[in-house]
Amino acid sequence: MPPSHPYIAFRLRLARHGLAQCAASLRSTLEIVLPLAGIGLFGLLAMIALPGLYAATLAWPAACAVVLAQALLTAAPAWLLRKRLLPPDVAAWLPALPLPAALRWRADAAVAALLTAPLALAYAVSLSIWLYQWPAWLRPVAPQGIAATLLSLLLSWICAGAVLARRARPAAPARQRRRAAQAGIYTARPQRPRILFLWHRLYWLPFWRGDSAVGIQQSLLWLGAAASALLWLWRPAAVPAPVFGLATTVLLLMLTDRGDQAVRAHIALLRTATAAWPVAARRVACCARLFSLLPALSVQALFGAVLRGLPGGYSHKVAAIYLGAGGMAHLAIVGLPGLNPRARVALVAVSILVLSAIGSELWN
Repeated sequence: MPPSHPYIAFRLRLARHGLAQCAASLRSTLEIVLPLAGIGLFGLLAMIALPGLYAATLAWPAACAVVLAQALLTAAPAWLLRKRLLPPDVAAWLPALPLPAALRWRADAAVAALLTAPLALAYAVSLSIWLYQWPAWLRPVAPQGIAATLLSLLLSWICAGAVLARRARPAAPARQRRRAAQAGIYTARPQRPRILFLWHRLYWLPFWRGDSAVGIQQSLLWLGAAASALLWLWRPAAVPAPVFGLATTVLLLMLTDRGDQAVRAHIALLRTATAAWPVAARRVACCARLFSLLPALSVQALFGAVLRGLPGGYSHKVAAIYLGAGGMAHLAIVGLPGLNPRARVALVAVSILVLSAIGSELWN
């Protein structure tokens, strides 16, 4: 079999196109995060190889658990990007092609290697930093630590290939029948107010069904924001409190920004289809945009409730200003009409800087 089969070239080209689309969709987020992170990104890059190096100092059961956990974590992008790496239309068409199983596995492995290549580069840079620093704890276990890191990279590649191979498989008949049965639910009589019923069907379920990652993305951002807010109030001695304050602010604004962008894109997608429907599509769209505020506001409410229960040591005035200014920033992101991408990035960046400056005075 030729080393460069047209099918493998097709899959690689498809994956590059999907990754380019993903980079374009994340451009506004990166324009906000990268300038704010600054030198901290280099510290994060240096830490990426630490779990594998540290695993060499542990007993073998714990070391295996650390390596496996790191491999699964670094393979997560393959699962999150599976829709872009192998679009639904192509995935539905592939089972009909007369391709041998070995060729399919080679194509999945090639796409997984394309996705894992930046991770391998990051591991190389991180290992170089640690070997240059050469701490005392690393010297006795350096070969084992490097081997554990390489094993984690290999497992990440294998997991990514398995995710892509799983996606290319045809759906089981039972699963197809279940999906067909679920499609009939739309004819059921709504058991809730009509506008909420339409919002649930048109704007909630699509973000969780099929290959959409919006629901999972928002859930992870919500969990990260809530954890950062609670750590900010807990104030562990090892990390300065303003660090968690900055992380909370960034994750909250990203939660609203990414959610509103997903809702706007879905509104544009539905506009043509719902134009002829006998429903108040504009009211449902406004309801969906207002509901995109709820995740961030719920974290702010949790923050305020926990803060109110603390015995003291913080400024009530600063807390009130932070929560009020945060609510106004979220309303501005969702409510301001006609924001172009550049203005949106500027609004989110300025909001992060202002809220971080206010939050840094919370414990003073």
